Amino acid sequence: MWTAEWWEKIQECIPAGRVVALVILASDKTQLSVFSGDKNAWPVYLSIGNISKKLRRSPSSHAMILIGYLPVSKLECFSKNNCSISGYQLFHDAMRSLLQPLIEVGLNRVKMTCADGLVQHIHPILAAYIADHPKQCLVTCVKENFCPKCHIGPGEHG
Repeated sequence: MWTAEWWEKIQECIPAGRVVALVILASDKTQLSVFSGDKNAWPVYLSIGNISKKLRRSPSSHAMILIGYLPVSKLECFSKNNCSISGYQLFHDAMRSLLQPLIEVGLNRVKMTCADGLVQHIHPILAAYIADHPKQCLVTCVKENFCPKCHIGPGEHG
């Protein structure tokens, strides 16, 4: 991520003296217990792109921080026809709510003390979302089993 050309293009779009911080999000629904009623959680984690991949992958480095939980519901109040679309809508509404503060500071900047001790004007910009294939489809609003990155249908995968 450190060598991305688009990072440089984004940096050129903001006023001189300000810095872009590339935000990486990750989420994965996880089962907490099968003993007490099938309990699940859906944590959302945040990191930034200028942290090395090796450090970001190490749990003891605390380079990925928990920023919130998405709601987990079986949506039994909806008909089978409306259950899927309601689940998709719930995900996107919850993510919008969770990320609203990030959107605001991405547009307007926030003052942060960096590792060198200097206070910088930072524009955090969402750059990547780490997820398995079904969640990539959900995040990008692509029909399940289609490719969220190109125009290949489910029967055309290699």
